Amino acid sequence: MKKLKFLTLILTIALVAVSCESYDDYDTDRDTVAGFTKKTQNINSIPQDGEKSTTVDVFASDVKSFERTFSVVTVPVTNPEENTPTAENNYRYDATVTIPANERLGTLTVTGVDNSLTSDRTFFMLSIQGGEDVVSGGTIMIGLKN
Repeated sequence: MKKLKFLTLILTIALVAVSCESYDDYDTDRDTVAGFTKKTQNINSIPQDGEKSTTVDVFASDVKSFERTFSVVTVPVTNPEENTPTAENNYRYDATVTIPANERLGTLTVTGVDNSLTSDRTFFMLSIQGGEDVVSGGTIMIGLKN
């Protein structure tokens, strides 16, 4: 019985201490974070001297009542010793991605082109370009293979 009283006292103190937190900063304006929903995406079976496309999703951290357009840029491949970078003429992508009004998700088309691809997988990375009201979120590494 004595242990039960002691346990009740400790739980009451813990409850009072936790309930004193406030969330005053929750409603402050924050910059939009935009990035890719996946870390990696492969484009396999690119026809010899041909091309193959896929789509990747871009996510925004907030919803706006108007459509937003973000710039997409190539960034250096991480760990190039293990992830062999591909030549720039082996891929193309839309320079911008648009997220419709009242949405958080947009779609970007990426195309692998066999100009100098080999049977080994090569990579390139994309990122959303940060700006005045935009913070660049996650990047995506795209693998290309014949």
